[in-house]
Amino acid sequence: MGNAPRQKWQWVLHHHQVIMVLLVLLAGATSQECGRSFRRSRQPRSGVVGRIIHGRQSSRGAWPWQVSLQLLHPQFGFLGHWCGGVMISPEWLLTAAHCISNDLFKLPLAELWTAVLGDWDRDVEEYSEQRIPVEKVILHERFHNFQHDIALMKLSRPVKVAAADSRVRAVCLPSKRLTHNQTEICIATGWGRDAEDGPLAGRLLEARVPVHDNAVCRKKYGHSVHIRSGHLCAGHLDGSSGTCVGDSGGPLQCALGDGRWILAGITSFGSGCAKPGFPDVYTRLSYYLPWIKAKMIRN
Repeated sequence: MGNAPRQKWQWVLHHHQVIMVLLVLLAGATSQECGRSFRRSRQPRSGVVGRIIHGRQSSRGAWPWQVSLQLLHPQFGFLGHWCGGVMISPEWLLTAAHCISNDLFKLPLAELWTAVLGDWDRDVEEYSEQRIPVEKVILHERFHNFQHDIALMKLSRPVKVAAADSRVRAVCLPSKRLTHNQTEICIATGWGRDAEDGPLAGRLLEARVPVHDNAVCRKKYGHSVHIRSGHLCAGHLDGSSGTCVGDSGGPLQCALGDGRWILAGITSFGSGCAKPGFPDVYTRLSYYLPWIKAKMIRN
């Protein structure tokens, strides 16, 4: 009997935390209209070569959940844009775990990372930019060799999404595994390079990429990387467009058909920068929804 009040209190506290997380997620899905661009983006056409390989310059405000993650390296100083990220609520971002822990460094230290939201042209300080320090970095516990390549970042303060000059909005999260119809129009975005040793893009670029069954990537990558349910296979097999260095951690978003965009994947890896014959591999968001929600509740 003595434990009953404590257990009841723990139950109430747990459910209060769940409700708070749901309210945070709903804030991005209702008042800020998750997944809606501030400007209609042109569909990528062939022609101009961008750092998203053979992509095009996006319209300003087309992808308001895109984040530039900037790194202050403890040895080499401020490196600027290091990886992409994506805003899922006013306080939370998603990115790729390998952006934070890789063969070059292991830096899951919040004080080294700054999120830049509302940016479009990295070479110009824009009125819509919000630079917010990261408060907490959460790597997936089982991340290894591009398995479970996902990380959460909690911001030190909420993003200003209701301000008159704000160009920041959360992307919609999938409620379950996307159907084929929901992956007919998917766009990868980022400021990555047009070659592994090339410069970063100044303005945010976009490229339309087809989504494949994971069997396509299993066949192409063989035993070099084990493609599992947490992966999403996408990209042109002829190498006509894809992602490159600097795009990692950024979003693969798919059109819902009602004007909104849903986050299907996070840029993880490829065999090179849009190498012919090899599609890119993304972290599949729907697979990690339970992990994302659990971490947000506890933190």
